[in-house]
Amino acid sequence: MMGLGNGRRSMKSPPLILAALVACIIVLGFNYWIASSRSVDLQSRILELEGRVRRAAAERGAVELKKNEFQGELEKQREQLDKIQSSHNFQLESVNKLYQDEKVCTSNS
Repeated sequence: MMGLGNGRRSMKSPPLILAALVACIIVLGFNYWIASSRSVDLQSRILELEGRVRRAAAERGAVELKKNEFQGELEKQREQLDKIQSSHNFQLESVNKLYQDEKVCTSNS
């Protein structure tokens, strides 16, 4: 024998289950919307940071080029300075030798 109360209870359960499922879907939808919004914000921030990194890398490359250029100029100037110093030393030695030769000649006379 079937009880009459059993049939009514099963009829009331589906609307409760349906209401719980709708509430879960609403909560999950809200959570998805929040996660999606955060994801979009983070993606835009990542793009911004990537742009900054690219600009910094380009600036660093430009600075490296200028540094290399200045180092080349500095090396050229050092070479010129060494040549001038060498020439000056040679001239100084020549003048000293001439002075010594004249001094010896004057002493002998």
